[in-house]
Order: sequence, then structure tokens, then C-alpha cells
Amino acid sequence: MAKIVVIEIGKSVVGAVIKNLGRPYAVVSYPREVHISEFKKIVKEAYQKINDALSSNVDSSVDSDSSNNEVWLILSGPLALIFQLGQIVGEVDNVKVLQYYNGEYHIVPSISKDELNK
Repeated sequence: MAKIVVIEIGKSVVGAVIKNLGRPYAVVSYPREVHISEFKKIVKEAYQKINDALSSNVDSSVDSDSSNNEVWLILSGPLALIFQLGQIVGEVDNVKVLQYYNGEYHIVPSISKDELNK
């Protein structure tokens, strides 16, 4: 099973995550409006939790199921902050973003710069 990392800024979504996907590996939670001056600290915290989840996947027993090596990100917060986190995480293959839609979470299809240039 993939490791779930929840980033929730402004409102809590972890209850819906637990209900639909199970307990998250890590949560970055600021259930309030955050000031722009806090973005760097929050992105750093989120990045560290994502790296920790990725590192713990590497240390776990080898399994042929590729989902065991994935981190699923659930994001809720200011668009600019989420964009900054995306710039930092980049195109890491084993990090997937999930979107809540129609009562359930779905993995958002990956897209590469190469695909955009075709």
C-alpha cells in the first residue's frame, strides 16, 4: 500500500482521507488561514514529510507491487503554496497526487514536459 501524506491548510481534510483511504503516514496541518510569510516553513515541513515517506519505502522489504513504493499526496490549501510545493517535489515518479471527486479519491494522471512539447 502506498504511503499517504496529507497537506491541509485552511480546513481539515484528514477525516475524509481516513474514511476513504485509511490512516495517513504523515499530516501537515494548519487548520487556519496562513500568512504568505509562513509558506516557506510549511513547504519545508511538507517536503521533509514526503522525503521521509519516500525513504521509509526504500527501507521496507522489497515487493513487486509498485504501489508499495509510492507516496500519495492529498492537498488542500492556498493554490500558490501548493504550486510552490509542486515546484520542489518536481517530477518524482513515485509521488502521486490524488484529487477528491464525486465522493472518492482518484490518482491524477501524470504529465511530463516532453508530453507538452509534442
